[in-house]
Amino acid sequence: MGFKSKPAFTRTTPADVFGHIPGIPVGSTFENRMYLHHTSVHTGMMAGIAGDMKAGCYSVVMSGGYEDDVDMGYNFIYTGCGGRDRTDGEKPRDGPQTCDQTFDNKRNASLRVSASTKKPVRVIRGYMSTSDFAPTKGYRYDGLYVVEEAWLDVGKSGFRVCKFRFRRLPDQPPIPRRSIAYSVDLSDWDPPRHFWHDTCPSVVSSTTTLSSKNKVDRDVTSRTRDSPPPPRDGQRRPAPPILSIPPTYNVAATRSQQSPVVQTPVTASEPNVLDLLAEWKGSVRTGR
Repeated sequence: MGFKSKPAFTRTTPADVFGHIPGIPVGSTFENRMYLHHTSVHTGMMAGIAGDMKAGCYSVVMSGGYEDDVDMGYNFIYTGCGGRDRTDGEKPRDGPQTCDQTFDNKRNASLRVSASTKKPVRVIRGYMSTSDFAPTKGYRYDGLYVVEEAWLDVGKSGFRVCKFRFRRLPDQPPIPRRSIAYSVDLSDWDPPRHFWHDTCPSVVSSTTTLSSKNKVDRDVTSRTRDSPPPPRDGQRRPAPPILSIPPTYNVAATRSQQSPVVQTPVTASEPNVLDLLAEWKGSVRTGR
């Protein structure tokens, strides 16, 4: 199964758990099923039901593939899987029923177990659904529901189908609708995350268990280029060295504090008149 975009992180949180996946708030969106798989919200690449026939169902995807689905947002009727076998052995995902569904199918059996245990089931809506509560593109995690009832009924194609009635649990963010502008106050809820090839979170929060495949990406996003590496367990990061501050000098103040240089006047000796006359007579005789 090919995808135009694949996640750049690995799946580290187990998906076979009941309830929310840590780090994935209600309302988070996903580009394709590969992102649903890698975040552990829903592991089935094609199947709409992910569960265990003994423990129960963990998650379902509503993609509008079954004609007997009825989506009312906070309550909906979900059709089981199977019942589309053709004479050539193919099992198409879409189209009318060609045979009866049964609870012998392990995925249908997991939902019937959840109807008894009342353990929460993660519900994801896909863009291919015609429901007013479905997203216009990609997939959206719409929170936790419980399976209130499981029964066999005759579907629109005249074959028996497994049906399951879901009810949304309280204390969750409201569900967006296609026909109504989505302008509700979500300040009391964790903001949703968006897992797409161009908007996928690059920095993982402390509550998220996703990890990047690329070690270089992890190093770049975890610390800045100039920051030192984190200390090892049990070791303290050494304190930065204390740099000595060089002394500063106030040149003007220093000059004002210096004692002025006192110049001692030199007293010239009085000339000897006789010596001057003798020097003058000698110069006249020699002509110099």
